[in-house]
Amino acid sequence: MKNNTHRNESQENRLKRLQNGSYVEAIETLLNSIDNYFNNEIQVTINNHQTSLLFMGIHAAALTISEAFFNKSGPKGYALYVKTYIDGDVDDKKFSVIADTIHNWRNVLAHQWIGSIGHEIGYDYEMKFGWEKRNGVTFINPQIYCEQYLSAFGIGGRMWQYKQMFSEDQLDKIKSRIISKYLEK
Repeated sequence: MKNNTHRNESQENRLKRLQNGSYVEAIETLLNSIDNYFNNEIQVTINNHQTSLLFMGIHAAALTISEAFFNKSGPKGYALYVKTYIDGDVDDKKFSVIADTIHNWRNVLAHQWIGSIGHEIGYDYEMKFGWEKRNGVTFINPQIYCEQYLSAFGIGGRMWQYKQMFSEDQLDKIKSRIISKYLEK
């Protein structure tokens, strides 16, 4: 698998393209990069039941986009991303209801590995629901969660509807945030 987001373009050329192009250039560079390079790795996690990596990967993309699009980070940014792009039409596919739980669980996975919240989270790849509570434990079907995340990037997916979601002024601010983040590190 070839997976290097920066191989085909120098840092100077990318920066010029982002700065000189319209907001579409910056936004679609970010989205296409996540979709073409990061999401293919997330897809592999579901096929191999690499659940911890799945949650960390989706969370990283969610916070990246939330910070760029909504200027929100942390639990609020993650919850807004989930509500906007992952939530389905039925209650058990509205992952925003359990966004704080998922966010806290991802933080344990990424920063401390073990934590008491591990007793409150379960995975069930076989259940028909996206999530459900059983005896105080939130069970999540990682396959449904991942499929809903990936569907936002699919053809006609919610991710590509950004022009309908934001005003021209907001889109220009999104461009500025993307460039600012690019220059940070």
